[in-house]
Amino acid sequence: MRQAAKQRFDQQPPLSGFFYFRGLMEDKDMIEMPDQEFRRAVVERFNSQDTAIAENTTLTRVVAEDTAFIRSILGDVAAGARLMCRLAAAWRFFLKQMFMPIGLPLLALYGFWYYSEFHRFPAWLADCFKFLMAVL
Repeated sequence: MRQAAKQRFDQQPPLSGFFYFRGLMEDKDMIEMPDQEFRRAVVERFNSQDTAIAENTTLTRVVAEDTAFIRSILGDVAAGARLMCRLAAAWRFFLKQMFMPIGLPLLALYGFWYYSEFHRFPAWLADCFKFLMAVL
């Protein structure tokens, strides 16, 4: 590839300064180039870099504007997921810390009292018991 670039360079004598599409400037070209022309070549190189950086910045801004909506949606999704996790933690706390140690014994005592008074279990308690037995 370097040979192809050298042949192309040999076929096209330097017009003035550095040309971006022709490739890098050889050391001998810089030495033989007059100061004024060398300075012009450096300025042209910096100007082409400034243009490339400006284009890159513009593209980056366009991408940021295009993805702003999606990023805002993802922020809302994350907030919703945090809410669901908090609800799940609250439900787990309710079941483990309140319902199991307090609620189930009270329901069992109520069921026994109801049975001793009316000689049958409440329908809703019997249905809950059947449901739990079917699930477990």
